[in-house]
Formats: sequence, C-alpha cells, structure tokens
Amino acid sequence: MAKGRIIEIDILRTFAILMMVAYHVAYDLYAFYDWDINLFGSSWQTFRIITASLFLLIAGVTSNFSRDPLRRAMIVIGCALLITAVTYVYDPSTFIYFGILHCLGIGMLLLMLFRRLNELNILLGIAVLFFPTPTAPLPTLDYYPFLPWFGLMLIGYGIGHYLYIRNDLRFLFSTFRFPLSTFPGRHSLIIYLVHQPIILLLLRLLLHSR
Repeated sequence: MAKGRIIEIDILRTFAILMMVAYHVAYDLYAFYDWDINLFGSSWQTFRIITASLFLLIAGVTSNFSRDPLRRAMIVIGCALLITAVTYVYDPSTFIYFGILHCLGIGMLLLMLFRRLNELNILLGIAVLFFPTPTAPLPTLDYYPFLPWFGLMLIGYGIGHYLYIRNDLRFLFSTFRFPLSTFPGRHSLIIYLVHQPIILLLLRLLLHSR
C-alpha cells in the first residue's frame, strides 16, 4: 500500500468504480445494441445516483488530506474539459458540458473556501441538498448540476474531518492483504477516462464475434 493512504477509502472508491462500470455496460448495451434494459426506470436511476453520490462523498472526505488542493482540482477540471472536447467531436448534440468530473473539479475548488468549517460542513451540505435540481439546459449524456450535488462533497469533507483529522481513526490498516481490492480506487481518474472505450471495444469483440 502507498504510504499514508487510507485503505477503506480506496476500497469504497473501488466499489464506486465497479458500480460505474456496471452502469455504463448497461448503458452501452441499451444504446448501441438495443438490449431491452429499462435504464431510465427507478432501479437503474437509483443505482446511478448511489454511484455518483459515493464518488462525491469520497472526494469530499479526501479533500481533507490534499497538500495541493488547487492542483488537484485543476487536474480534474482539465480531465473534465477533455471529456467535453471528446464528446463534442463524437456528437455535438449531446456532448457532456457539465458531467460528474466537472462537478467534482469545481467542487474541489470551492471546498477550499469551507475548510475551516470542519464538521459544520455536514450541516451546510445537508442544507445544500435541499436546493432544487435544475434541469439540463441542453441535451447531454451526463449532467450533474453543481447544486445540489455539491452538498455531498461538503458532507464528505465534514465526515472526513471528524473521522480522520479530529479523531485519527483507521478502520483498516496496512496489514490488509487484498491489494487488488484497492488498486482501482488508487487509480480512479485514469480508469474513469479510459473505461468507456475499453467497454465498447470488449462489447464489440464479444457481441460481433457471435
């Protein structure tokens, strides 16, 4: 394990990545192969919301440990802009102009203004969650408006401060013996950027070879 990493956070992030991959496999089968998947029904939409919520909460928690939060935020924003550019080239009518990475990057920037609130961010985040969710102004493949989703990052920051800064808790320690369960969580941004092309390639190889 990398020195100083909190193993349970990496495991939680790994779960979030696996959920994200599962959702996108279902989406690709629905969108490109006409599989009868009720992707916009309550079950899949609840699954999507839980997945996004995990990413945002974890990002809030880990913002407590960032030595250079500005650099961290700018890297995520840069990757978000790359997603915007690629999806615009692919389909200008549904390109991603404010997806989950955009929300995360802007949220990381603004969390810098709330760091001194510590655990009070939990209450502030709960209040932010009551903001109405604006509808997407233009058609898009991925839309996570800053409000109310930023509320989850605030809650995560407050929880992280209470658990790891104020109380210095660790639920799993360096003796944990299953590194594969943390590997995706330690490389989540790279996996996010490359997983869709890999999924599409694998589906093409599997389904077109029949």
